[in-house]
Amino acid sequence: MNKHQLNALLRRNLTVNWAKDEGELDLRYHSLGIGGIHSMPAPAPVVEKTALLKPRSIRIFLQEFFYVYPASGVYDWAKLDAYMDAVHAMSNKIMASICLKPNALYPIVDETIWKPNDIAQWQELIRQLVLRYSKEKNYVTHWAIANEQNIGETGGCPYLITNPDDYFEYYKITAAPIIQALPHVKVGGPSHAGGGEGAAQFLARFIELCKRENIKVDFTCYNAYTDDPARHVHGGRAIRNAIDKHDPSVELYMTEFNVDLIDELSVEEEAYDPRRAASLASSILALHEDGCLNGSYQYHIYDQFCDPAEFAPWYAKTRYMAEHWSDLAHRLGLFDMDGKARPQYFMYKMLYEMAGTRVGMCGTDDILRGIASRCKNGNMNIFLANFAVKGTSDAVSLFQFENAKAGLYRLNVYRIDDNTAADMKTAPAGDIAPTESRTVYVHQDFHFHVYTPADSVTLIQLIQE
Repeated sequence: MNKHQLNALLRRNLTVNWAKDEGELDLRYHSLGIGGIHSMPAPAPVVEKTALLKPRSIRIFLQEFFYVYPASGVYDWAKLDAYMDAVHAMSNKIMASICLKPNALYPIVDETIWKPNDIAQWQELIRQLVLRYSKEKNYVTHWAIANEQNIGETGGCPYLITNPDDYFEYYKITAAPIIQALPHVKVGGPSHAGGGEGAAQFLARFIELCKRENIKVDFTCYNAYTDDPARHVHGGRAIRNAIDKHDPSVELYMTEFNVDLIDELSVEEEAYDPRRAASLASSILALHEDGCLNGSYQYHIYDQFCDPAEFAPWYAKTRYMAEHWSDLAHRLGLFDMDGKARPQYFMYKMLYEMAGTRVGMCGTDDILRGIASRCKNGNMNIFLANFAVKGTSDAVSLFQFENAKAGLYRLNVYRIDDNTAADMKTAPAGDIAPTESRTVYVHQDFHFHVYTPADSVTLIQLIQE
């Protein structure tokens, strides 16, 4: 791009006041999710590279294909142990959603049947599950009960429970052995398919019933897929306001978080579209500013496939699952199935670099979102997402510093955009080259320009030399 072209771009003016402390900042509460599609443990390259991110926790959900209860009174942890060990190697904290439906307790394949034929057996199964993975292995900190129960098998869950009063009954019998076995472990649910008013009404009624009958509920959750940061905020805020009327202490998580899933086509090149990373980054910043969530889980960590034979013994819509996760191949993972990193992986790496003390920054808006932080070692970080649902403009951003600590710094700029995203297919995970790197002398009122193209994510780091 020549000087004439740069001069024609939109100018953005941002001011960072490094002396204005705005509290501790750690965006790792926006974390990662996996599971529900097949029983194979995550491959070693995915485990290794995800662990490098140090996500605060990982959300999974436990399908019947692990067959932990193959017959009445019989337990087999072999398949699930291997799966859980791989997840734990990525993060030492796990939120696990219970979606089990063993044939011994549910002999008829029917998503509308949610009550087991022997409640005592079911509760003992849940008790043994929790003791194994929250005590013996000490992996799971949060137990969620059911996933996308409001749409059942089309949401990947063998339970269809459209009435919140019915869900409350299922929750009661399932939560009781968890609470009795390990009272300190958090319990909640469900992961409602979709946010907004419908989810707010369902989840608020569920919380109301828990409070009325004095049933422990530590958190509730929902799933949402949209490119629009405003929709993400609206959906989460509606639920937060609704459940606050009954108990503001109940935590709220978005347990499946990603861009829009409605794809008319799916090709490999789409996976390296930087717009996906920019959309996620913009939504995370918008949700952080609103404060409606206690956490989110990007779903999936790596691309998934579905073998319908794994679902057939306990699931009716097997072809639907195979088409959804194998034929269509949404390619929404941080990695492909071979462990090659996508732009979203590098976006989360940039985001997690922001840990420190948040400082004041002016000039951002609903298109150019941003946040700035100061590290304990004196380094300075700025994270930006330039994204609009329609018609994002290329821009040059002028940064004006106030009260910066003077001295020599290495100024590094990392960017995810059309020019850099394609190279990420071959870049070692955790290491992408800066688009700009130079030694600068920072004055208290230091200022500089950075190119922030449309649908991009930018990390600016000033490292003391």
